[in-house]
Amino acid sequence: MSNSYRRLRSLTQNQPRTVATVTSHNPDGTSTVQLMGGAFITVLGQDVEVANKAYIEGGLIVGQAADLPYSEIEV
Repeated sequence: MSNSYRRLRSLTQNQPRTVATVTSHNPDGTSTVQLMGGAFITVLGQDVEVANKAYIEGGLIVGQAADLPYSEIEV
């Protein structure tokens, strides 16, 4: 009999993907991005132009995101 918790963890072990706005490219191959909450972080990659939105996963730019409006709903 297999452990259901282990099976669930194997499905959810991927890093969460978030959307951020690229604010600058740094000389060392990283980019500074602004998260939707307002925080700034440095991530690897320069594949997305400054002022565009990017998908961030595990501290790495994985692609360009669509520039859609953002709204937050509290429950």
